[in-house]
Amino acid sequence: MPAIELNRQKLVELMNTYCKGSYNRFARELGVDPSHLYRYMVAGTGGGKKIIIALLEFCKKRSIPFEELFS
Repeated sequence: MPAIELNRQKLVELMNTYCKGSYNRFARELGVDPSHLYRYMVAGTGGGKKIIIALLEFCKKRSIPFEELFS
């Protein structure tokens, strides 16, 4: 069974739309460390349940379909 993973391009689109492209602001909105978010979004390392749970809450608050963030 193939792994399901977040689509980083869609995360960049969210960050651009809601936080004017600012990693720091997006990380604050999510409640995660900016360096952790940056490493995940740029290099694909890190991530994990903390980012997924934070994104779920972010999407809920804004009525964004969470499942659309996955490849």
